[in-house]
Amino acid sequence: MTGPLATALIVASLVMAAWAAILVIANRPPGRPMWGGVAAFEVLMIAFVVWGLVSAFTRDVDFPQLEFVLYLLGLLVLVPAAGWWVRDEKSRAAAAVLLVAFLVAPVMVVRVQQVWEMTGG
Repeated sequence: MTGPLATALIVASLVMAAWAAILVIANRPPGRPMWGGVAAFEVLMIAFVVWGLVSAFTRDVDFPQLEFVLYLLGLLVLVPAAGWWVRDEKSRAAAAVLLVAFLVAPVMVVRVQQVWEMTGG
C-alpha cells in the first residue's frame, strides 16, 4: 500500500489543501473549479480504496484487517462529507472546512500505510 497511488493521493490532497488555503486567505468560497478538483480527488480516492480492499482480502500475512478497512472507509467518506457539510455555504468557511478535510486525508493515508505494515506478532 505504499506505492505510487498512495503518493499521488498525498500529493493531490496537499495541492487541494493549498488551493483551499488560498481561498480562505482571499475570503472566497469554493467555486466550480474547486468542486471539480474535489471530484477528481474523490475518483483518485476511490481507486486507492478499491485497490486497498482487494489487497487486504488477498493478503496472506496476518494484520489488523478490520482496522485497515475502517481507515479506508473513513478516508473514502472524508471529503464527500466535508463537501456535503458546506454545499450551500457561500462564505470562506466552506473553503476552511475543505482545507481541514484535505489536511486530514494525507494523515489517514499514512495511517493506512502503517496499519498495512503491521504483522500479527
